[in-house]
Amino acid sequence: MEGSNPEKVIAVLRSDPSRWLCDDCIAHLAGIKNRIAVNPIATTLGLTSDFDRQRSECSRCRETKFVTRPRRH
Repeated sequence: MEGSNPEKVIAVLRSDPSRWLCDDCIAHLAGIKNRIAVNPIATTLGLTSDFDRQRSECSRCRETKFVTRPRRH
């Protein structure tokens, strides 16, 4: 996947808006090697009106973690 890390994270999240994804799964799907880089991006997105972030089950790995998804407008 091409683009900056924030662009990659947004693309992954918007690829299936119904999924809640944890930072680890976002990093894997976006091809970001340093999964720790995803946390500040996802946390910042969760503060915007375009994304939700909460502690819940990840739709991909099924672990309970902080997860993010786009808001439906």
